[in-house]
Amino acid sequence: MKRSGPTSVPPRSDGDSDLAGALHEVSNALTVVLGWLDAASDRMAGGSAREAVDVARTHALLGHRIARAAIGAELERDTEQKSAGTVLAAAALGVTPRADVRGVRVEIDASDPGHALIRDMGEALQILTNLLLNAIDFSPEGSVVKVAVRDISSKIVFSVADQGPGIDPMRVETLLTAPASTRRGGAGVGLRHSAALAKKHGGELRIARSQPGACFELHWPVAEARSSVRPSRAPSAPVRGARVLVVEDDAAVRSLVELALEARGAQVVLAANRDEFLRALESQGPFHAALVDLSPLGGSVGDAFDRMHVACPNIPIILISGVASGVPDEVHDRVTAWVRKPFEMGEVLDVLSAHLTPRLSAVSVSA
Repeated sequence: MKRSGPTSVPPRSDGDSDLAGALHEVSNALTVVLGWLDAASDRMAGGSAREAVDVARTHALLGHRIARAAIGAELERDTEQKSAGTVLAAAALGVTPRADVRGVRVEIDASDPGHALIRDMGEALQILTNLLLNAIDFSPEGSVVKVAVRDISSKIVFSVADQGPGIDPMRVETLLTAPASTRRGGAGVGLRHSAALAKKHGGELRIARSQPGACFELHWPVAEARSSVRPSRAPSAPVRGARVLVVEDDAAVRSLVELALEARGAQVVLAANRDEFLRALESQGPFHAALVDLSPLGGSVGDAFDRMHVACPNIPIILISGVASGVPDEVHDRVTAWVRKPFEMGEVLDVLSAHLTPRLSAVSVSA
């Protein structure tokens, strides 16, 4: 569905025209940037360089969409849904280079994986990126910016907390609405715009703490259509002690799965492409289970699965894929379960723990 524009457009002032022209040029520049990022990504086999290009592409695409919307271009509505944890991981990953330059560490609290799905995720990512960049810029060298997500009924709550000088208590009431900066060194535009953007999409930006350090909370609505299988309780058994191979080419999804599993005591080995997958089987196995997206494997998926079963006999292979056609015929008999994207992390944990229980029990008995 496309967003309909206004039936008439009021005349622009010279300042508005200058701004619209500038945003049009920004949009054109980002079109070129996106084209070259796509070309670079297509030529890369994988690894950290490919990951960096993919992160840059995500944020260039976001900037392109923002610029196009600002000049009144008609846009397709983004109806894709992702888990809140995935969006938070993408925001944290995107600002990592800036944090490194400032000598600041961004730390994600993995106690709640944020498995609920949200829509309008581009806008949520935009606001979180702004909050994180602000937090990094106001943080002293060697400090930590802590980010977290929690699921509260029909709302997701993201939090970003820094260890900087905080906010003058006299300015707290006007920080998100004031026309001028209320934090030292800021332009006073980003937070005000983020608050308005959150409200437009049914959310709310709040100041949870002003001192010591500042903490902002972004309340965001949960998507009406959640994933098809919603966990009603905690996973049926812990994954503590399990060694899990995760094959996934989306950096944000990898980070989310790694955080969720390691927070529950699992050991996680990540593979972003076929080469990393083969090296993991050869040098880092055996594994108790595997979470596998098909796209990173390329080539013959059947051959990759054969190699996995040789290295780890009877390993449960849980497919995590958004492919509408389901499990390919060539590996249908070798896939233990399929969790379709976009998934809630609770689903993955439920399925994984159910298939890990007998294997971990057998290891304990034999030991």
